[in-house]
Amino acid sequence: MTLFGEKFYPTLNKLSPWRQSLFALVLAHRQFPNFELWVDTVKHKGKAEFNFALKKLWEYHLDKFNHIDLEKVLDVFDPFVPDPDKDGDSLGTLFALDAAASLTAAFDAIILHQGDEAEIASRSSLASVVRMVENNTEEDLDEDAMREQELVDNEINFQIDLMEMLRGAKRDPDLAKMLIKIAIKDHVSNIGIEQNDLHGCRYEDYAAHNSHAGKN
Repeated sequence: MTLFGEKFYPTLNKLSPWRQSLFALVLAHRQFPNFELWVDTVKHKGKAEFNFALKKLWEYHLDKFNHIDLEKVLDVFDPFVPDPDKDGDSLGTLFALDAAASLTAAFDAIILHQGDEAEIASRSSLASVVRMVENNTEEDLDEDAMREQELVDNEINFQIDLMEMLRGAKRDPDLAKMLIKIAIKDHVSNIGIEQNDLHGCRYEDYAAHNSHAGKN
């Protein structure tokens, strides 16, 4: 589906690596409750590692002079990425996989900076929304009908607003702090899932940092 139109992804792919990383990070953080629900439902591990990766990447963006080894951080989370071959292809698994893909893209935008990481996160987040809509309706929706769904409309507008915000932004701690607030607003995900456990998952837990503190 080309629900965004023809100009969105070419524009998104022109963003600098750190902007693409922040775009993907906001979407990944917004999908954290989806990953958390899957973990709690299937009694899987990985919630703490997902949250650890979020915190370290926010820390990275809060201090541009940091010395955080992002590859090392990503290696901590990578073993807990859902595997449909092992974990099944239930709706919950696919939601968790989309969240993991967005989080990985947020790291890869800095580590690899191939130029399509924000698009990967965008498509992953939208895929979860489309799956949720399809799961909740008995009729087959064409692209026009899908675009009119409130959940889809909200997701598309959220991503467009986020991209426009980042296009002209300067890299500084205030930007990252503002994006954290946007990412965790109401602790509700892109598909309407509420976060179960707020311990260690509030704004202060992500926005607090010490200058040059990420030396690990």
